[in-house]
Amino acid sequence: MVKTQPRGQSLVPELPRDDRWERLLWWVPFLSRMDRYFFREMILPFLTGLSFFVVVLTGHYLYQVINLIINRGLPAKEMLLILIYLIPEASALAIPIGMILCTSVVLNRLGREMELMALRACGVSVQRMVYPFLVVASFVTVGDFYLNDRIVPEANYRADNLIHKILFANPTPLLEQDKFFKVGDSFYFYVREVDRATNRLRGVLIVRRDPRRWEFPEMIAAQWAEKKPHANLWTLHDGVVHAFDRSGRTVYHTEKPFKTMTLNLDEDIEKFWSQERQITQLPTREMKERIEFFDKAGLDTYSWKIDYHFKFAIPAATLIMSLWAAPLALRYAPRGSFAGLFIAILGVFLYQGAIAWARAFGEKFRIDPFLAAWSTNIFFGIMGAWLLWRER
Repeated sequence: MVKTQPRGQSLVPELPRDDRWERLLWWVPFLSRMDRYFFREMILPFLTGLSFFVVVLTGHYLYQVINLIINRGLPAKEMLLILIYLIPEASALAIPIGMILCTSVVLNRLGREMELMALRACGVSVQRMVYPFLVVASFVTVGDFYLNDRIVPEANYRADNLIHKILFANPTPLLEQDKFFKVGDSFYFYVREVDRATNRLRGVLIVRRDPRRWEFPEMIAAQWAEKKPHANLWTLHDGVVHAFDRSGRTVYHTEKPFKTMTLNLDEDIEKFWSQERQITQLPTREMKERIEFFDKAGLDTYSWKIDYHFKFAIPAATLIMSLWAAPLALRYAPRGSFAGLFIAILGVFLYQGAIAWARAFGEKFRIDPFLAAWSTNIFFGIMGAWLLWRER
């Protein structure tokens, strides 16, 4: 057992310098009172930072959900359920930031209250004080990977399915007036006015690509249109069909006025909203199997390989950025300022920007997918280790 001084005198175990076993136990996580004390101090800042950034990351989507519910008449229950499904992804992104804030806040407070100075006076090295934070960050990294690998893909897949269900049931509230939008591969729509109360569209212009006529697509103009319940059948009223020749002139003998016309958009919408899981909605094991399958088929899977390696690199940011934040907090804490905390937050934004640049360069110059995903971690890891080494 590690002998400790009486409570209230020191957080540091009394370690005989000639006892190697005692020194080995000194590096066992949370065996010492100091480690347990640091761990208790980490809990509240970590949960606070995590909750704050989850709210921030979901805030923009929450605004969109509220706008759709109030102004467009979409069902509140389904839209809020979509928001709940997106919380795991926001949590996976917020966990590294929460751990960085936790490390910075705790070390800054301990430094301002001279507790770190007391520990250093008792012979505790800076590296040993940072050690429990890195151990906790390692465990959090494992948890973040599990969340990002198992829970986030399934939650995102269910959110997509729910969105598709709402679109199939009643796409009219999603339409915007005075804008062009595409449906599938064959139709472009323009709607002058959307009457959400009656589910009718007024002033409808449809450009339909006909595979038999490669020069110019035909154009359908209708006074108004409505959608039949529980089907993707749209009925156009009081309109005319225009066809064009090779030079783009209207072919008058092909103009076809109509009283009503029905368009079946099932096939095109189903193609547009494919229910097959995207590569990012798969666990790492299934991602690897799909990549290997398409590699054997001779298809380009470079972008998928980057996504696969990012599945591991993003959770590892928890440990890497904690290694970056700890020495900064230690350096500026004695001055009684939060400069270290602000620099750590700045490091988060630099890290996110570096990830985007690394991916862009990887896809442009076709560098190794592993290097494209991990280069940011390698750079920030070396930088953090150097900063920690300088703090003596």
